Amino acid sequence: MTKIMIDPITRLEGHGKIAIFLDQEGEVANAYLQIPELRGFEKFCEGRPAEDMPQIMQRICGVCPEAHHLASTKALDNLFRVEPTAAARKIRELLYSAFFVTDHTTHFYILAGPDFIMGPESPAAERNILGVIGKLGVELGKKVIQTRQQNHWVIQTIGGRGIHPVFGLPGGVSKAVSEEDRAKIEEIAAQAVDFGRMTLKIFEDLVLKNKEYLDMVLSDAYTHRTYYMGLVDENNRVNFYDGKVRIVDPKGKEFAKYAPREYLEHLTERVEPWT
Repeated sequence: MTKIMIDPITRLEGHGKIAIFLDQEGEVANAYLQIPELRGFEKFCEGRPAEDMPQIMQRICGVCPEAHHLASTKALDNLFRVEPTAAARKIRELLYSAFFVTDHTTHFYILAGPDFIMGPESPAAERNILGVIGKLGVELGKKVIQTRQQNHWVIQTIGGRGIHPVFGLPGGVSKAVSEEDRAKIEEIAAQAVDFGRMTLKIFEDLVLKNKEYLDMVLSDAYTHRTYYMGLVDENNRVNFYDGKVRIVDPKGKEFAKYAPREYLEHLTERVEPWT
């Protein structure tokens, strides 16, 4: 049996490797994705005050600390049985929305997008942000940088820091938004919406309207039929800050729907022997 090792995996935030085993005919007999690093967050949180969790758990990731910070903060809401005010809820969701813009801009244009934008036949050395700028123009590159910069300013203004926020408290937030900052954030938000529409148009023109490319993406080799899970509101519309967890099967039929605090009634965890 032949073993192919891809180590490290590039274009992801963290560390990973892939081991592929081929049989005598050269077909894939097995493949493993491995994350060769011990995080240990569950262990070194034991015995610490619950109020420390928003600061500790967000260190899981330097790219998406806002998600972990708010998840821990909302867990404290449940623990202390306190409901955030309408203003505090909006401020939290505002910060998360700014994070969402920066994170997905990074993902599309730097991590995943180059493969889509440059196309599968392009040289590997060109499937990166520089190749994207070369294909779509320098002005596009400037807009990517500007969008990330503006929304990081929103995160820092609301969260108190540019990375690893310090604003989440049980039942609220540590800082209000001034009228001056609100007006600037509103302007940045409008520009982010325009940027998002432009990005969707790029994806539509370069991928969805390319039959050869679309046939490849939808082929069996690239199709992974799986269950999907995410937060939804009362009308089953996607919600990135709050709602119920909804799981649908590969055909889109609802499999389960529950409040986040009920997750232990629906989910379990196991460790594979090869991890």
